[in-house]
Amino acid sequence: MSTPPTVDLQALKAAFSEKCTKSSNVCFNNSRIYEAGFQATKPKNEDKTVFLESKLGLMVALFDGHFSDELSEYASQTLPALLCARIETTFAENGCSLGDAVTESLIKGIEDYDRSLLEDGVINEFPEKEQTDWSDPMWRDHDEVWLVLGWLREHPKFQRARYAVVGTTALVAFIDKAKENVWVASLGDSDAFLGQKSLDGSSWDVTRLSDFHNGNNPREVERLEKEHPGEPPVIRYGRVLENLAVTRALGNHQLKTPLPFARHILGVIWPAPYISDFFDKAVVAPGHTSPPYISATPTVCHHSLKPGDILILSSDGLAYELREFSEEDKLLAVISLAAASLNSLPSRNTVWSEKLGHGFIASAEGDNPAERLIENVCFGTNLEQMAEAVKPSQQWDDISSLVLFL
Repeated sequence: MSTPPTVDLQALKAAFSEKCTKSSNVCFNNSRIYEAGFQATKPKNEDKTVFLESKLGLMVALFDGHFSDELSEYASQTLPALLCARIETTFAENGCSLGDAVTESLIKGIEDYDRSLLEDGVINEFPEKEQTDWSDPMWRDHDEVWLVLGWLREHPKFQRARYAVVGTTALVAFIDKAKENVWVASLGDSDAFLGQKSLDGSSWDVTRLSDFHNGNNPREVERLEKEHPGEPPVIRYGRVLENLAVTRALGNHQLKTPLPFARHILGVIWPAPYISDFFDKAVVAPGHTSPPYISATPTVCHHSLKPGDILILSSDGLAYELREFSEEDKLLAVISLAAASLNSLPSRNTVWSEKLGHGFIASAEGDNPAERLIENVCFGTNLEQMAEAVKPSQQWDDISSLVLFL
C-alpha cells in the first residue's frame, strides 16, 4: 500500500497567503475594519473591497466583477466618493432627514453612475452623441467604431468604453457618525449580514441586510416577467437570457440597450461578453425586443445599530461554499466564525463542521477575522481541503469578505 504524501503545513500557509490579500484599519469612533480577498482560479481577483470616511459617516463597499476585474476595480476607486459627496449635498440642500438623504443618494447615485458608464464612456464620444442613428449601416463596419473609440486598452477612450460592456455587482453600506444606523444598497448577489448580541449576551441575532438579485430569486423572475409582457421568459436555466446569473448590476450595457447598438457598437469593444451569435440565438430568435434586461436600480435596507454590533459584507463565492446550509445557519455561521473564539461558538457548530468536512481554526491574537472567516468556511483544519483551495482541481470563484466591528 502506498503511503499518502506528507502535507507541508507551512508551505500550504505560504501558498494561501500568496493568494489572499488582507488589511486592517481603525476608523471613526474606534470601529475596526478587516478586509480579506482570496483569489482562486482566475488570473485576477475580480472582487474589490473598499471603505471611505466622510463628514456624515462611513461607507464600506464590495464589488464583485464579471467578465473581468476592470469595472469592479474602477467602481471601487470612484463610486464610493461620488456617493458620499451626493449624500452630503442632498442632506445639506434638500432639508430632509439623513435617512432620506442616504436612501435617495444611494439609489439615484448608483443609477446615474451606471448611466454615465454608457453615456460618458461610449455615446458622447460619437460626433452626434445621443442623436446618432445606431441603425445606420456604416456602424456595422468595425473600423468605423474603432476610429471613434480606439481598439486597444492602451487607448484611454477604449478603456473607458470597456466599463460599459463588462460588469460588476455592488454592495454598499453607509453608517452614520453616531453609529446608530446602517443603510445597505444591494445590486447583485453579494451578502450583507448584521450580527447583534442577544439581550443576555449569550448568542447572536443575525439579520440579512442585502437582497438576492439573481435568477434564483422568484421576486426577480416575476419582476422581469412583468417588465417584458408578451415575451418568452427572460430567465432561462436560472440566468438572464440563459447567460448572466445576476439580474441587477453595473455595466453589462449589451443587455440594457437596443439591439443595433448592443450588437454593432458595444459588440466590437473587444473582448465583448456578447457577440453576434449570442444575439441571434438568445435575443432575436426567442423574440426579446424590449431591453433593458438587467437593472441598475439597487434595493436599500435600513437597520438600527448598537455598540458591539458586527457588519459583514461578503461576495457570492463565500455563499457558494455554504450552499448546503440553511439560510438561518448560513447567517449565524458567518457572524459566529468571524466574531467568536472556538469555545464560544454556538452548539450548531458541530453540524456546520460535518457539512463542511472540517474543524475550525481558533482565533488568535492579532489575526484578521475576515481572513479567518474565509479559511474556516473553505478548509478550516483540513489540510487536504486547504491544498485543494490553494491549487484547485476545478473552477473556484473569488472570495472576499469585509468585517466591521462597531
